[in-house]
Formats: sequence, structure tokens, C-alpha cells
Amino acid sequence: MKKASKGRPRARALVMDPTRRATRVPTSIDIKWGFGEVCAYTGTIINLTVLGCAVHNKEGVDVQPGQIVFIQFWMPSERILKVEVMHTALQAVPGFGARFLDLTDEEKDTLEQLVRLFGEPHRDK
Repeated sequence: MKKASKGRPRARALVMDPTRRATRVPTSIDIKWGFGEVCAYTGTIINLTVLGCAVHNKEGVDVQPGQIVFIQFWMPSERILKVEVMHTALQAVPGFGARFLDLTDEEKDTLEQLVRLFGEPHRDK
């Protein structure tokens, strides 16, 4: 049985699912994405791990599991990352879940920093 929260504000917490291999954090990172290194479609990374991400497919472009797509975003400089679409079943928005492919050590470090940054609780001053 769950206890009521008694009106306390919920801290923004890291989400660790025991079936996952990495910590997932909610994000709102605007991106461009596409089927080649020219990323013509708009989207938003709505959650992120060091292994992959969930992308809100704002334009409803058809993607299928197994497809390779490229994601362009600024982390902290402009990057184009290669991902494999793993599924197209996101909750509440059209989109896809993808895993990162062929990351450099620098890109892995940057993703770890982003996960930590988005996972930190926000404190009011």
C-alpha cells in the first residue's frame, strides 16, 4: 500500500528501473534528426541514459525498429550521433526509443554529464 505524499513537492529524481542497465532522466532537449547526416526533422529528447534516449517525433515521420538514424544536438558543442531505433512505443507522444551507436569516449563522458545534470534536483532559492 502506498503512502500519501502529504502535499510535499516531489523532487526530480533519477529513475532507475531494475530491468535497465543505466539511469534514465527526464529531459527536454531540442534536436534535429534524420536518416543521414543531414538532419531535416525536428524532435525533442524526452528522456536520456548514457546508452540511449527517447525521441518525441514532432513531425510524425515513419521510423521502424532496426533503422539507423542520426540525431543532431548541442552537447555542449554541435554533435551528430548515430542511433538505432529500438521501438516506436512511447507513452503519451509519437516517437521512438533508440540506443546510441559508435560513441567516442568524449561523447560518452558528455552524455554522463548530461544525465547527472538533468538528474539533479532543482532547488528554489
